[in-house]
Amino acid sequence: MAPNSTWDQSMSQDDMMEKDTVLVLDNNDNVIGSESKRASHEFTTSQSRGVLHRAFSVFLFDESTSELLLQKRASTKITFPNVWTNTCCSHPLHGMSPGEVDKAEDVANGSVMGAKNAAVRKLNHELGLPGQEVPASKMKFLTRLHYWAADTV
Repeated sequence: MAPNSTWDQSMSQDDMMEKDTVLVLDNNDNVIGSESKRASHEFTTSQSRGVLHRAFSVFLFDESTSELLLQKRASTKITFPNVWTNTCCSHPLHGMSPGEVDKAEDVANGSVMGAKNAAVRKLNHELGLPGQEVPASKMKFLTRLHYWAADTV
């Protein structure tokens, strides 16, 4: 998987928060722009819920035991450090190859190859799982949620 010009596995958390560009959405789930991860997660008086953007959550199950792989987020994470969570969560990004931008109709019909490509990228980055062990073709889209969460007040 070829990273875009701003994404590289050796980047620090601060670098990723500034350089990664998430997909900014309108309330109908249409991509209307981009924003840095940092700016999209800032909660201010004028932006009390951050910026609406696309994200994904991966729930990876062991096929033989049906056990769910959980992870404790690293203490160095800027958002939700040291929190137990699902297998992996992150954001599709602009400018990646293979592409990570899904249209609203891709989300509506469940094809979401962009989000699946992003999930493959992050499973490799965060857990060291090679793409051939967790191919996008084996991932199942379950649903979409519209929510916001802040890890600090």
